[in-house]
Amino acid sequence: MKKSIAILLLLSIISINLKSNVKTNKADKWFFNTNSTPKKKPWNFMVYITSNNDLFPFSELNIKQMTQIGSNKNINIIVQQDVYGKLESKRIYVKKNKQKIIEKVTTAPESISGTPESLHSFVQWAIEKYPAEHQALILWDHGSGIIDPNIWRTIFKFNPLALYKINVETGLFELNRELINKRGICFNEIFEVYLTNQDLKGTLEKISTNLLDGKKLDIVGMDACNMAMLEVGSQIKDYVKYMVGSEETEPGTGWNYKKVLSTFKTKSLTPKEFAINIVDAYQKHYEYGYQDFTQSAINLKKIGELEVNINETSKELISLLKGEKKAKVLSKIKTLRRNRNRTTKFANPDYIDMHHFYMSIANRTKKMALKASNETIKEQLEKINNLAKTGSNIIDEIVLGKTFCTSLPFAQGVSFYFPTRKIHKSYKKTDFAINNSWYKFLKTYLKG
Repeated sequence: MKKSIAILLLLSIISINLKSNVKTNKADKWFFNTNSTPKKKPWNFMVYITSNNDLFPFSELNIKQMTQIGSNKNINIIVQQDVYGKLESKRIYVKKNKQKIIEKVTTAPESISGTPESLHSFVQWAIEKYPAEHQALILWDHGSGIIDPNIWRTIFKFNPLALYKINVETGLFELNRELINKRGICFNEIFEVYLTNQDLKGTLEKISTNLLDGKKLDIVGMDACNMAMLEVGSQIKDYVKYMVGSEETEPGTGWNYKKVLSTFKTKSLTPKEFAINIVDAYQKHYEYGYQDFTQSAINLKKIGELEVNINETSKELISLLKGEKKAKVLSKIKTLRRNRNRTTKFANPDYIDMHHFYMSIANRTKKMALKASNETIKEQLEKINNLAKTGSNIIDEIVLGKTFCTSLPFAQGVSFYFPTRKIHKSYKKTDFAINNSWYKFLKTYLKG
């Protein structure tokens, strides 16, 4: 009898332990299961970190922020990060308080970050391994906007910690403009490669066509400098729904990923809500500590309307610059372009806020039209005035969320390229320059 009781007790204990183990396995099942395809979730959050450069310490910080939230039933947090100084990348599934390295990539060119092959390989791996309804791709690194630089050692010659300095009057960090250089996106300093704007477009096209059956990526976020540009949006509009980025230079710490992802602890978001949420998180992180920051979420579905508008505006400006009043018109445009109260420019002074420039053009052409005696010129000025106001309204519509600091009060979410000396040779290769009269206007303006 005692023996039977002992056996029953032993069987009971084993049964309890087995049930306990089954429960634990179910709880962990959504993290990673090598024996079956994971259940489809609302979101994949894919962070492509090119950190074979001076930003590597900040990549460690940002991944740690991601682990404070961790993947859950609403989202997969997936990262590719360089192994610094090596021909190797690691792919990480981010859990709560833990980084799970799923695999290491050591085969070139997939292992060299900052190449089309590497980016496509990572996204393909993530999408196939972790099914999801929506896809957010975050490009993490230095960014140079629509210009593709060609000199390496000048790009990374400074310590990113010195990029910002304290303003003793305001107590806020501000840009140390003496250290700013034109720095494409995803720069791998060790192997001296990066994604040009043409590389970015081609890779996103392959992702959309081959991996998403022709559907667009829901969000492409650029945790990098200078990327919230009309021309960048123009490059990727056919393959992306929403673009998130900064008109201005970003601090080395970039996004705060704990704040970006915290909402997913309790619920999912629509693509539009998620894009706006990233901007809100950026504001909460920097509004009380930094004097120079911007971030915006842009609806690329309607960016074509802005392209048409600037194309028509450019044609009218070119006509004026070739007319009988060309010297006066040129002088007025130069004055607007150089006046910081009329044109918001950023750390790269060739990038300006489009909305602010439009509003200044509208105000100036209105005044000039009232004084014009030539009826033809008056009609041209009135047309430019209407186009500029329409363009401003389009920007207000496509910028879904924006944040800007007190030192950039007129930054409204979209910048564009307006150099004052010469046009960078890489600009003419962009889709925007090829298809839009703005490039012709720049040549006419600079020649004048």
